[in-house]
This record gives sequence, C-alpha cells and structure tokens, in this order.
Amino acid sequence: MPTLTPHIPVPRPSYSQARENLVKAIPPRLLCLLACGGKDCRYEGPDCWKLNQQAIRGLFSSWVTDDIIAMARPSTYLIEKYNIIEQFQRLNIRSIINMQLPGEHAHCGPLLDPGSGFTYSPQIFMDNDIYFYNFGMPDFGVSSLVGIIDGVKVLAFAVREGRVAVHCHAGLGRTGVLIACYLIYTLRISPSEAVHYVRIKRPRSIQTRAQISQVFDFARLLGTQLAQYPDLSLRHGAPFTLQHYLNRQALLLHGQEARTLRQTPKVVYLLCVRLSSLALGLPASPEVHTELEKRSALRTLSRTVRETLVAKQYLPLLREGHKGSWAGSGSVSSWDEPLGFLERKREVLLNKRSYSDSDLSKITVNEDLELSPYLTPALGNEKHWCVQDLIHTDLRPISPVLASISHGHQTLKKESHKLNIPISSMKTSKSCSKQLNCTAKKALPKYSSNIELCRNPHNPGPTSVARAVAKAMADQCPPGETILQRSALLQEELNSSECGWALLVTESDPHVLSCLLWTWLEKLRDPVLSAEDVDRLCIGAKNRKPLSVLKKPQKHTIYCLLSCVSTVTSLCPHREDAVLQRLIRALTKRPQEEIGSHATLMKVLKASLRETFPNCRYLMRACSTNATL
Repeated sequence: MPTLTPHIPVPRPSYSQARENLVKAIPPRLLCLLACGGKDCRYEGPDCWKLNQQAIRGLFSSWVTDDIIAMARPSTYLIEKYNIIEQFQRLNIRSIINMQLPGEHAHCGPLLDPGSGFTYSPQIFMDNDIYFYNFGMPDFGVSSLVGIIDGVKVLAFAVREGRVAVHCHAGLGRTGVLIACYLIYTLRISPSEAVHYVRIKRPRSIQTRAQISQVFDFARLLGTQLAQYPDLSLRHGAPFTLQHYLNRQALLLHGQEARTLRQTPKVVYLLCVRLSSLALGLPASPEVHTELEKRSALRTLSRTVRETLVAKQYLPLLREGHKGSWAGSGSVSSWDEPLGFLERKREVLLNKRSYSDSDLSKITVNEDLELSPYLTPALGNEKHWCVQDLIHTDLRPISPVLASISHGHQTLKKESHKLNIPISSMKTSKSCSKQLNCTAKKALPKYSSNIELCRNPHNPGPTSVARAVAKAMADQCPPGETILQRSALLQEELNSSECGWALLVTESDPHVLSCLLWTWLEKLRDPVLSAEDVDRLCIGAKNRKPLSVLKKPQKHTIYCLLSCVSTVTSLCPHREDAVLQRLIRALTKRPQEEIGSHATLMKVLKASLRETFPNCRYLMRACSTNATL
C-alpha cells in the first residue's frame, strides 16, 4: 500500500503580529528612516547585496522562474548608471510590472519623479519598447481579489511576449504575492507550494499575514472557477447555466482569447473547430498550435517548481512509477507532467479506438453502418503533435463563419482575428521549410479526393472523413461504453488542469468529440433554449435574422454550433436534418420523441444556416484551394 505524502507545511509570515502593528502605526517618513535607512536605504542600490543577489546588475533582484524576475524598484539614477535598459534588452525582458502606489517611500533613496510619483518615469521603459504596467498595492498590505486577478492575467499575457520584471519597493512582499498567485493560476498548484517556492527563489518574500491570506483566498476563488463540465450530482444543483459559465470564463481568460470568446464558451468553440477541421481534412489549426505551445511552456515550469520543492524537502521524491503527478501534495490538482493523465488511465487509453489526423485518408465508412475504427497510439502522441511539426495557418476569413462573435472587438495592433474555422493559405517559417515540404508531400494524397470533389460541381458527394464526422454528430443512439469512458476521462482532465485543452484539441475520434459537445450542452442546469426562447424564435421565424431575439450568449453560442454544422453538412448534405435534430435535442434538453414538435425551430435553424452561410460550395472550394499548399 503506497505511503501517504505528508502535507506540505502552511507558510508562516516573516513579521510578528506586534511588528506588523508597529509598521502600520509609524508615519511613512519615520518608517523610511527606521526600517529602510532613509537616503541610505539598502533597497535603493547594490551596495548591500552580493553579485549573486543582483540578477539585474545594480538592483537587488532574483530570478523566480526562467521568465519572471523579482526586484527592488529601479530609479532614474540606477537606470543610467548600470545601463538597466540595455540589461533588459539583453535578457529579453519585455515588460515591467510596478506594484507600488505613487508617492510611497518618498524618503528612501533619490527623490521621486514628479510626473509619475515613482523613482523613475515609466516613459523611459516605454520609449525602449518595454511595456509598463502598474497594479498599486499598499505597502505590507494587499489589494482586492479582483485587482490581483487582473494583475495575474496581465502577467500571464506579458510572459507570452517575453520575460517580465516585477517590483514593489524591496521586491519581496507585494511582488511575491503576485508571482505566487500567477503560479497558482498557471500550474494549479496549492497556495502553500506557491509561497514556499517563491520564498526559496526570493528569500523573505510574502511577508505579512494579510499577504499570505490573500494567496490562499486567491487559490480558493480560482478553485471554484475551474470546472469546465458541471457535475450536478456533486454540486447539489448549484447554478451552472450558460451565463454562469461565461462569467467564470471571463474571470480566467485574458487577452485576445478573452475578447473573442466573451459570449461563447471556450469548450464549445474548440470542439466545433476540432470537428470542422476533421471534416475538412485539415491536420492542425491555430488553436492546436496555441494550446500545445502553452502546454510545452507550462510543462517545463511545473517540472522546475516541483524539483525545487523536492530539493528543499517540501515535497517527497516521487517513486519511478509515479512521476506523472503531484498526488497527495496538497495541490489544487495533479499537474506536474501533462501526460501523467495518460499514465493514470493507461489501460483505457491504450484501448482507445480513434482516428489520427495522419491517417484520415485510411478511414472507410459505410453509409448506414458503424464507423470502421482505425487503431492509433494513445492520446498525446508527441511525435505527431509536437509544435514544430504543425502547419501554421493564418486566420484570414474566407467565409462569414462566426463573424458575429468577434464583431466590434479590436486588438492593440488592430488586427482582425475572427473566430473562423481555420481554412486559409498555410504558412511556415524558413527554418521549417524542409519539414513543411515533407509534410506537404504526405498530405497531398490525403486531400486529393477533396480537391476532385470540389472542382467538379456535378459530384459534390462527401468524403469518407466528413461522413465519419457527420455520422458521429447525428448519432441519436446513446454512445457506447468506450466512447463514454474516453469522454469522461477528458472531462476529468478539463476540470483538473490547464493541460486538458491540449488533450481536447488533439483528440481525433469524432464520436468522442461529439459526445463531449452534446454532453456539455445537456449538462447545463438550464437548457440553452428554454421553452420561452423556442416560442419567441417560432413567432419571429419569418424575420431575416430570427436568432436576433435571443440574448447575446445564446445567439453567439448557437452561431458557433451552426458554423460547425454548416462545415460538416456542406460536405455531407444528406445528414443535415439528422445533425440539426441532434443539435435541437442538446439545445432544448428535450427527449428524442419530442423533437418532432419543434418543426418550426428546425426551420429557424435552417434559415439561420442559409442566411449566415449562404454558399456551402464556396467553403468547399476554399478548402480545396488551400489544401494544395
């Protein structure tokens, strides 16, 4: 019987309660003189610090992760004397996050800049293409949870752009809080693990009781927002409606993803993109590249965090057979190794019956019979799905698919990123040109049947792959035990770790993907379309845009689903009624025998398909043109 992992100790504050109370009671000017040293403050220069305590020469600073550095505040004098801008550029530090309030510690070190209220002007960094962000937090104190969530999401975004420097006054208390919360947000580790890790890398960080409590409060808040699939039996009927999900999603997502998915559930969008890509025979989409790139970066960081905690005996050394997770460590979830999920479920996954993208051309489908399964390696085949092997596709829209979802949203660079099914000219860097040529040669035979079908308007019959996807989406029978098992495993991983998205976008069995899609819709506490919604749609059935009577989350989610239906049924038109019937069943949560009473709703959805996607063959022509590379 395996030995239970000892619980990781709860971190204690650096300051005693009496000292904390004293710090709050002393006036700022006197506090600078007594606690910091006034003009000779040890945090205002390198004199009190060894070279190994100056990751940035001239500043008391430490690398906490490979991408995040915690440091004392810089000043205009130090920036000029130690060429800090040049150091930032050499180290690829692209962003600086300031956790101070303007005007604080005015009696430490040099005079404050009158324009900014800090010891430097942020313009110094911005003029050198270094992003500046300010999330002010009281010294020795905390901010609101909303404020810390905003700071964490900005830090997560900044890390994707390059390395990041975070500072407050000394770079210990408030800086440590932000970085610890970032680790919880990205790695799903426990607050105790996060605090201990930051303190190992940056001794004396996260100083007060309030700061430690905020890290724990952040973890508790985050833990309630992570579920992608509701478990109504465990949640005792807690609200899990479409709007409830979008509210929680807005709390977690950031950047372009948050803007474009403001009214559409991410899980629905990715499933629709994946099913559409399979039907069209496309090997990879930008979403696949994004999720796998994210998984690769977090995998490296999680291993570093774990090894550091093990070395300091905060966590035990895992046995050889159990290196896949942080089980028993007190983490929010098991995360260390994304493929640990596969190890825990090896028996089921090795028996997985699904379709690999590289083998789509080998699938044979009988029109009214079950799919002929093609046995593939277990999910997570790194050789096939490593990032450098993916064909990059841009998001230039070629049809109005999902155009309404991102209407009105703009990025800082004013680029258009409509949530279209990714069918466009394929691009790659010069360094990958040889590999791409090899990939293209392998891919062309797979696309040949699609090309011939699309070039011949008199022979618009569906490909075998499209038939497989359409058959899976239209299947009215309960899924088999194997499909249910695999679907349940992916739901579990989506609920427990950020890695679940990467597993989702690489799943290639259309039956599993369809099961995941319909299950999510049917597990909502309230249906996407209530009886009242259906009545309103039926009354406005003659409108040009009948879905306009719905609320935005309903409308955008249905448009996302219809885009997938349009893509699949344009290649397999005889399945359109069956797929729409299955969609109505999922949207209304009505039993199969009652679907016949929704004939008007069927007409509304068909009208929306014709209005939004008026020319299905155009989609097919675009697919064939771009498939030739």
